[in-house]
Amino acid sequence: MDRAALYLRLSKEDVDKINKGDDSESIINQRLLLTDYAIQHNFQIADIYSDDDYSGLYDDRPEFDRLIRDSKLGKFNIVIAKTQSRFTRNMEHMEKYLHHDFPLLGIRFIGVVDGVDTQNQSNKKSRQINGLVNEWYCEDLSNNIRAVFHQKMKAGQFLGAFAPYGYLKDPDNKYNFIIDEYAAGVVRRIYSLFLEGYSIKRICAFLEDDGIPNPTIYKKQMGLTYKNAKAEQFSNKYGLWSETTVKRILANETYIGKLIQGTCMKASYKDKKVVPVPKEHWYIVENHHEPIIDKETFEKVEKLRERRRICADNQGAGKKIHIFAGKLRCSTCGHTMIKSGGVRGKKDWYLRCQLANKSRQKECTSHNICYSVVEKIVWQRINEIVNMVIKQDGNLTKLEGMFRNESFEADITEKKNLLRKTSLDIEENTKAVQLLYTDRANNTISEEMFFNLKAGFEDKLQLLKEKKRQTELEIEKLIQQSNTKRDIRKLVRTHMDYSELTHEIVNDFIDYIEIGERNKETEEQDIIIHWNF
Repeated sequence: MDRAALYLRLSKEDVDKINKGDDSESIINQRLLLTDYAIQHNFQIADIYSDDDYSGLYDDRPEFDRLIRDSKLGKFNIVIAKTQSRFTRNMEHMEKYLHHDFPLLGIRFIGVVDGVDTQNQSNKKSRQINGLVNEWYCEDLSNNIRAVFHQKMKAGQFLGAFAPYGYLKDPDNKYNFIIDEYAAGVVRRIYSLFLEGYSIKRICAFLEDDGIPNPTIYKKQMGLTYKNAKAEQFSNKYGLWSETTVKRILANETYIGKLIQGTCMKASYKDKKVVPVPKEHWYIVENHHEPIIDKETFEKVEKLRERRRICADNQGAGKKIHIFAGKLRCSTCGHTMIKSGGVRGKKDWYLRCQLANKSRQKECTSHNICYSVVEKIVWQRINEIVNMVIKQDGNLTKLEGMFRNESFEADITEKKNLLRKTSLDIEENTKAVQLLYTDRANNTISEEMFFNLKAGFEDKLQLLKEKKRQTELEIEKLIQQSNTKRDIRKLVRTHMDYSELTHEIVNDFIDYIEIGERNKETEEQDIIIHWNF
């Protein structure tokens, strides 16, 4: 007697469901249909394999996997499904299993409703046509769903299953967020600790020491069915905070009220692989919800993250980043000044050009300077500014003239000139490609020369377009930075205590500091401070 395996499947798109966790009505009907068919044809039922809530496009279905394993063990010689599409909607999988693997294993496949039977060679073409139709159906369905999703994202409707950490889905409007005060407090604390100079690793330690649950554990405590496969091994087991999680919180523009969606997409409707989407194609909605972090604080953190090196000073167990981390640059090459070693007998250390250090001074010179020297000079200059603001008594014209940094305007002008030149180059290359077609049509050049020249122009055109895009982004960034220059009076009044130099004072007052090379004859060394006003 032939032994048959019954395969049942219901896709995620089907809606005829009973309670979650139960078999669907469709699964029940499939079981009855296939069981009756097996009895009528005198097949012994070896086993029943049921995948409920799985797409037929992929072959990583639990019961499907078990069926394939059992087929190789010889547990049955017939596989029965309601239709070929219930077994698979993927043309490649149909060819692999129905026309290659199963015949080699001596297994016959039967589709009860659509008449598919691999024992009948005459309907092989119809099976292949059905396979194409099934795949086209999935492609059309995927495109339709994607179009609806894009429309919803464009309209500012949040499509995620869970709100970002710090927020909850609004019970009155599932597409909107409301602030979760407990989690929002944790987010604010993370930003505050970072601005105080603590490293990401140290921030994680603070949160763990205070028993604050990480986002994955917190969502589960809230009763949400949230899963994070990467967190299962250690983070959930020991309640640890991942450094990656903290970095993402510090970089997430959701916290300033933006809704950002469409940052990634599936590479293909037939593949689960997700690929990033260029930023210009993201769906960004400003002022979508109430912010947790104000924009000024977020931008301050963003600037520090771009520059800061994890370089702890010698100030004990607190292990803060030193107050100038990420703000010190070599005036010759523009590279970061990094910690280079301690000063014997003192609680001090040297700073050195990173490029000189890496190249062993072949690309740049060391620009060595003691940290304490930089600290002393910066502190003196800031105190001068504070005292001058107080003495000026509102008349800040002279003071602003002393410190205004006009480099932004020069840089923006330079970038705009580059943008204009690049745009002209793009126009010239586009015209050159058009002329090639004319030359080829007139037989002025050979076909081989045409394709060689065309490929060269198109490659150059692609590079020019990318250069234009990057320049536009740089101009936008420079304009944003120039617009964030702050009023000196307001800046000075931000801080009540100027008894010591802190991370907050340095971050508010200073954009970056350039360190010059020491003059060996005079021992003089330039320190140029670029202010945030």
